[in-house]
Amino acid sequence: AAGGMLPARCSSGPGRRSAWLWALALCGFDALCDAKLQGGPLRIAGPRKENHWRYVSKFGYGIGTGNFQIRVQLVSPKKLEADTTLGFQVFLDEDWPAVEAVDDVCKRQQHARQRQDVQVNKDGQWGEWVTGTLSQTVRPHIWYFALSGCDAGLQNFTHRFRFEFRATQEDNSEFSIEMSWMLTANAVFLLGFAAFIWKFSIQTMAFAKHAGSVHPVIWTLSAGILIQFLAQILHTSHLMRYRYDGSGIKALEVLSEILFMMSQVTQTSLLILIALGYTLLQSRIGELDLMIPMCFMVGVIHIMLVGFGKIKDDASYKYHENEGVVGWILMSMRLLLYIWFLWAVQSSASEGGTRLRNFLGQFRAAGSIYFLSYPLIFMMTKCFAPYWQHGVMSIGLMVMQMGSNLWLAGLFLTRGEYFKVSTLSSSELPGGTKSGFIKEE
Repeated sequence: AAGGMLPARCSSGPGRRSAWLWALALCGFDALCDAKLQGGPLRIAGPRKENHWRYVSKFGYGIGTGNFQIRVQLVSPKKLEADTTLGFQVFLDEDWPAVEAVDDVCKRQQHARQRQDVQVNKDGQWGEWVTGTLSQTVRPHIWYFALSGCDAGLQNFTHRFRFEFRATQEDNSEFSIEMSWMLTANAVFLLGFAAFIWKFSIQTMAFAKHAGSVHPVIWTLSAGILIQFLAQILHTSHLMRYRYDGSGIKALEVLSEILFMMSQVTQTSLLILIALGYTLLQSRIGELDLMIPMCFMVGVIHIMLVGFGKIKDDASYKYHENEGVVGWILMSMRLLLYIWFLWAVQSSASEGGTRLRNFLGQFRAAGSIYFLSYPLIFMMTKCFAPYWQHGVMSIGLMVMQMGSNLWLAGLFLTRGEYFKVSTLSSSELPGGTKSGFIKEE
């Protein structure tokens, strides 16, 4: 399998300086720290025909003339009888579906817009860099790159190679076109997130001072928000390192996505728990503790999906993090959880009075927006050109994330309808409870 292009997403986070200074520095010095080197292992040749042609990577070029470079090194066997070459082929995004439709991989080169030979040294040393240019005059394009061993004369067993690939825009920026404007978006998002956490902390302390304690639903929301913020910090650290050395810290990127999924599972579980009657029909979790192992299982599935998605990180069909099978599974899970949420709201409404039913109607409407936001973003993204999809998906998820935080913070920390119908407004005195609430001990 080919190694992948490291995604060039940008955001900001804390370092020795404060988060807001770091974000401003990111915005101000964007042009000073571009650097990227892509590379990985590659298996070519052998008895299986499909192994004679390998997709390497893709890169989105903006208007103008961009550049690319590639070189190859033999890994196994250690030596060849003589120097040879692999075919390097470049395909336009408009032709790529036709390329993948050709069953005989050695005939795919007929769709290539450029073809060059890449040197393979017989002694296992790196071959010379092969360079080329690609021009766009009407609109940006994503170009696909592949290596072929069909005419290399290799022996009939699998050969292992290592490749290095570089691509730059006309202005020497080494970020694919879909990533070129994400730095500012992520910096603004982090600044807004930091400001939100500051405001949320003040409101939480004020609530605790007035009520005498912080309710478990607020603790749960706080945990979810802090997990989100930590995910943003880790992702930012990876990207800052990526802009510096072109490789980043992959472990931090993976961990940040796992934490983001965990925060979403936390908020989803909290909404379903409230819909089932927690704080509305009963003041303690009681029999609803069965939700805990179920939520744990949902979280584990999400973490597994993140891992599977990373294996396919630079697949030719993948234009954003949730592309492909992983995205469809996530959407299906979100819809199943939404059905559970609707059932829970209906069940609780049938047991409550008029005031509770009115609140649950509003809660169902707002919760529906939250649960359906990911499926809508996922489907709408497919309506855009491939080079726009990453930005649309990323911005959509940022808006969804911050929107849910703002809604839940307002729901729990203000004296609105939820405060009036829930146990958040019940007496803190021993034995005190609101009329109509089950006190689970």
